[in-house]
Amino acid sequence: MVNKSNHKKIVVWALFDDGNCSYKKSIQKYFDGKFEVHCFGINERPFKDLKNYKYHLIDLSLTNFKLIDKLKKIKKPDIILASPPCESWSTADCGGRMFLSCKNKIWHVKNKKFYDEYNKKCHKVKRRTFIQKEKSRIVGENTIGATILIIKSFVPQIWIIENPATSKVWDFQKNHWCFYGNHNKTYYSSYDSTFSSKPTIFKSNLKLTLDKKRIHGNNDHMARGNYDKRSAIPFKLIKVIMLQCIERINNHGSN
Repeated sequence: MVNKSNHKKIVVWALFDDGNCSYKKSIQKYFDGKFEVHCFGINERPFKDLKNYKYHLIDLSLTNFKLIDKLKKIKKPDIILASPPCESWSTADCGGRMFLSCKNKIWHVKNKKFYDEYNKKCHKVKRRTFIQKEKSRIVGENTIGATILIIKSFVPQIWIIENPATSKVWDFQKNHWCFYGNHNKTYYSSYDSTFSSKPTIFKSNLKLTLDKKRIHGNNDHMARGNYDKRSAIPFKLIKVIMLQCIERINNHGSN
């Protein structure tokens, strides 16, 4: 039984769960009625509010200066699950990526002059405009910054941040924000063969027990439509994570 200490539902905040709504859908499938789930994002009403499932249209950006005040009006979370946008942090863009490294207290970012020269030499399909990459960079810094601020402001018992294992966001969190946690690595295909074997980290204040065996998956997964579909998370993987969260909450009591 969940949260036996006071029989109250465990409150979950699912940040950026407004596209495919993987966290909400998985919890509803496996734990319906055991959690109070609040999803946050900028998409217009991805699902109708139900008794235990609420959607909040909120700009989860560090430059939203009313962000924390707005969130204070919502029931305090026991668990925060976050999947901030990952595209700007990807290393898959090879020579065209804007973020390089964050070492020795210095964050290396390519400037406009680089892209002016880069576009003259690279293949036309690899051309990138400075404005395009700059917007993506700002979104990336804004959203991961807001995620960390929310965690530090509301201090949930459990927090989890999901992003690809190869993402530069982990360097940024560690070396720019001085924000640390356990890097729990796994593969999507280990929980659902229709997904790719994309190595993913669920950074958390918990040490999660996740499947580390790499299983061949669907190589076409990353071409399955729009960003929301590509960023979906296997429901069984979320189930495994939530079971471990439940165990921790039951052993320590909710907020």
